[in-house]
Amino acid sequence: MLIGVNDVELWVEQYGAPDAEPILLLSGSDSTTLRWPRSFIDPLVTAGWRVIVYDHRDSGASTKIDPDEPYRLDTLAADAWGLLDALGIGSAHLVGYSMGGAVAQIMALGTPDRVRRLTLVSSTPGLGDDRLPFAAEWFVDRMAERLFAPPPRTHEQRVEWIVELYRLLAGSRHVFDTDLQRSIADAEIARSWYPESGHGVAVGASPSRLDRLGDITAPTLVVHGTADPVFSRDHAEALASGIPDAVLAMVDGLGHEVPAAFGAELAALVLADLEAHP
Repeated sequence: MLIGVNDVELWVEQYGAPDAEPILLLSGSDSTTLRWPRSFIDPLVTAGWRVIVYDHRDSGASTKIDPDEPYRLDTLAADAWGLLDALGIGSAHLVGYSMGGAVAQIMALGTPDRVRRLTLVSSTPGLGDDRLPFAAEWFVDRMAERLFAPPPRTHEQRVEWIVELYRLLAGSRHVFDTDLQRSIADAEIARSWYPESGHGVAVGASPSRLDRLGDITAPTLVVHGTADPVFSRDHAEALASGIPDAVLAMVDGLGHEVPAAFGAELAALVLADLEAHP
């Protein structure tokens, strides 16, 4: 369903009992609710949690923003709080993937009393911070090729364009499921085709949080893959060492991804962490 928040409409999906304790999932850049596998969501619901997922502004079925009206990550954080307000939720556990993890950090820094616990998956305290490594060179080269290549025009070309992106993000831990990725991409394009969004600009324009991590009071689980081509292990270690109450779980061979094959394992990590900090 669509919920009006901060002059935009956000596409929201909910799973589990409405009176259960809430977990808000924050997606990555240009990502949608479709990128959170049910293999991750279902175990959380079975364990008694209420899971809320949504499309950020400028993605999926949510409001598209004029490119001439840039925003930063704090705008996305305000959207998340507005969504929780609209649902009558005072505080929640936050699980953020990639850019969503950055948004979750901003939420924890700005309104700590509303964040019960953080899980940061494949994330960073600051893209562009010179103290942290840049993305893998081969990945940068491939993304540059995509940037300057002619845009995909047919439905089939768009599907393959998206699938190729997730192939680049994938690690070696799980076999890349091309058919599943095509199915997800097909559904995403049917929902809305977003060849560009302001997410990348928002990430780049937002200040590093590296020097502020010590102000995060929420207990935090950092989950990161050893084969992440976007954010190396240094980004995960910076989060885990900078946040006072943080635990680092490195996952061998995982890339910059939350594939369906990893969903149950990620859910087990999150549930174990939540049980350890009731």
